[in-house]
Amino acid sequence: MPLTDSIGEIIHGTAIRDPYRWLEDRNLPETEDWIAAQQRHSEWYFRSRPDLGVIERRVRHYLDVEALDQPACVRDQYFYRKRPQGQEQGQICMRGTSGGSERVLIDPSRDGRFASVSIHRISSDAAFLAYEGKRGGGDQKEIRFLDVNTGTILPNMIPLGYARGLAFSQTGYYYCREIDENSGEHRICYESIGSVGRVSVAFRVPRTIGSQLVLRNNDRWLGAIWFRPEGRDIVTDFWIRELHDESADWVHVIQSRRARYSPFLWRDRIFALVETESGSSQLIELSPNGEEMGVFVPEKHSPIQQIVCTRDRIFASYVEQDTTTIDAWLFSGQQADSVSLPREGTVRMLPSPAKETDSLFYSFESFDVPPAIYELHASTNLAVLWHQQQPTKSNRCAKVQNSIIQSKDGVQVPLTLVTLEPTEATTGPQPAIMTSYGGFGATMTPQFSVLATILMELGATLVVPHIRGGGEFGKAWHDAGRGRYRQTSFDDSIAAAEWLRNQGTTTPCRLGIFGGSNSGLLVAAAMTQRPDLFGAVLCIAPLLDMVRYEQFDRAVKWRREFGTVEDLEDFRALYAYSPYHHVAADVDYPPILFVTGDKDDRCNPAHVRKMAARLQGRPAQKSTVIVDYSQERGHSPVLPLTFRRVARSRWEY
Repeated sequence: MPLTDSIGEIIHGTAIRDPYRWLEDRNLPETEDWIAAQQRHSEWYFRSRPDLGVIERRVRHYLDVEALDQPACVRDQYFYRKRPQGQEQGQICMRGTSGGSERVLIDPSRDGRFASVSIHRISSDAAFLAYEGKRGGGDQKEIRFLDVNTGTILPNMIPLGYARGLAFSQTGYYYCREIDENSGEHRICYESIGSVGRVSVAFRVPRTIGSQLVLRNNDRWLGAIWFRPEGRDIVTDFWIRELHDESADWVHVIQSRRARYSPFLWRDRIFALVETESGSSQLIELSPNGEEMGVFVPEKHSPIQQIVCTRDRIFASYVEQDTTTIDAWLFSGQQADSVSLPREGTVRMLPSPAKETDSLFYSFESFDVPPAIYELHASTNLAVLWHQQQPTKSNRCAKVQNSIIQSKDGVQVPLTLVTLEPTEATTGPQPAIMTSYGGFGATMTPQFSVLATILMELGATLVVPHIRGGGEFGKAWHDAGRGRYRQTSFDDSIAAAEWLRNQGTTTPCRLGIFGGSNSGLLVAAAMTQRPDLFGAVLCIAPLLDMVRYEQFDRAVKWRREFGTVEDLEDFRALYAYSPYHHVAADVDYPPILFVTGDKDDRCNPAHVRKMAARLQGRPAQKSTVIVDYSQERGHSPVLPLTFRRVARSRWEY
């Protein structure tokens, strides 16, 4: 396809150049040729690196370890996913709570290296397991069923799609699945176990742009939540119905609520997590007719991050900058003792795929501690280490320093610097790597990163600015970098790079930035706006063409976060920072590695294809632009341990 300089379209009177729009079409032979050429260039580049083998061995040292996740305790059995050392993918396993031998329930290896599985739901009596299966890193998955007692995979199957909930009943299961089709409605369907092909519709609502239907349940009720955007609001409707009475009517509990409502069911009660006027959140109880019966979990300065229920407790987690706390409430409404947690790291509660369990599982990790899973016995409030993902021990621990920088508009932004000790005495500027997120209200907390750990072992400093758009200081911090104010997030990140240079911590040629997804947009925007500040860029699964981001896959649902080109002011903000539209003809941008693949149905790989082509298509670009592209890679990190492309001589971990 020849390069043209033609105008792609005119939006709100502005002519938009889009010379590489043809690369949006994955089915074009020219697009396939372009990808093949990028793969050959990537292979040549990495083959020419003489020291790559040392890095590969260090990566394997950290990744090729026994890893467990998705723990659930049902009756007297533990269910979990486990990837043994040396294995490509995780298996679904089971063992007794009092010990005994481990039983492998599902092993995906029989379906090839790129097949992966995960636990979806477990019936309350532990008799049936619903598990997700997919190939590659896409978000769509099919759901299969296992008779746990006999080990038989049942003929029932929910076809490939986006899972939106599943509930076991006495004789079958209800499910909600979103698929990319031109259907005019969302549905909750029912199928009996063993009665393949006889699917009945239990509930339906209209499908609109950006709408979503979610199925919730407990052992008594089914719940249907219908979210849909109206203007800049999210409108919520919620219905309930008796789970075990197929003839029962659906009761409309919440009707067209514009406040941020997230309802759920616990035992015989109805709750909703709601946003308060102060920007925090609280948990309220509702009657079956939607009447607010009172506050169950009152608001605090920080909004509730997660809610997880066990049989007799509700747990709520909060994050204040980088510290997590978990409070607990009894069924009576009385507050129980808070959970004692490890410090100086990231704690996440792990929702159970089964209902009415007695244990709470949570994970902990930090800059120098790989993920660990703890089991909290709710009745005793005692936590025990359930699993520690442990590579070969290192004699180095992280040294963490916190600073404050001033952004472009004078706002003070926290900054975290991490090095590994002991380190050799050094003078002068040192290598540094910087990452942040700045979106969706997500808080940057200490996490274990193999990439960052290896680079810190080589002497680099990890830099994490807590930029606006995140959730470090609640809703106001998020809103300050959301929608039309997105540039604020980029300004904060650029200010951090300037501070590192001015302080003599590093120099631009020794500063690398990296990020994925929304953070991939961040590093690309920083690079196009201030290429003089960075020496290298790693951009993974990003959004890059912000004028057309709504056109791909399901990205229209992000309008509340990014805005929409349909609105004039939103369009002006999106176009003003869109990295694809701000590649200057006369700039040699820093060396950049893009990572993407065909299975990414969240941040479509067309973003990378177009951006890389535009960078490479200019005589001024002397620095390397590499595209690491795989047909099986998606947004989810589920590639096999020893992933290698066909005809590639190097292993990718």
